[in-house]
Amino acid sequence: MILFNTLKHHLPSIIDFIANHTVDSEVNLSKLGDSLMDLYTGRLSLDAIFEETLYFLKEQGITSEEDYRVFLEKHQGYATFQLSDISKWVFLWGNEPERYVHIHPARYSPFTIRIKSATLKTAVMLKIRNVQQFDTDSINTARKSIGLSPIKSMEKATNIIEAMTLLEST
Repeated sequence: MILFNTLKHHLPSIIDFIANHTVDSEVNLSKLGDSLMDLYTGRLSLDAIFEETLYFLKEQGITSEEDYRVFLEKHQGYATFQLSDISKWVFLWGNEPERYVHIHPARYSPFTIRIKSATLKTAVMLKIRNVQQFDTDSINTARKSIGLSPIKSMEKATNIIEAMTLLEST
């Protein structure tokens, strides 16, 4: 019923993904998209997020796909809701069969950051490769392995290093 891209929007899932891959693993980061995204950095598990989402829908009297369609139409195609940790989330129409309730973190919500997909992809690859020394060569090697263009200098790597810090902080 719920469509949620965990690798794009849930920091704990990204950290699990990293833990389950090695430098020799085939790593597919295409689910991280190609643009800006909102990443939930809070402590709620996927089960908690789904449980609270379903509870909210039930409280709104939404028990079927048609109920959900009407709900979204009343809200011009999307609606927001809040979880127990005060993070805000967005309801959209899901484009997969049987997964019509599409959710993602709201922009500028508590426990949510906006991040470029290329920045996050680079940080994920650096973590998988267990890179400890950050220089243009190590960053560009990671970027090349996932089809991203190189950075020209370490001044351009500030956001990547911040993302690495985020991946290490949990």
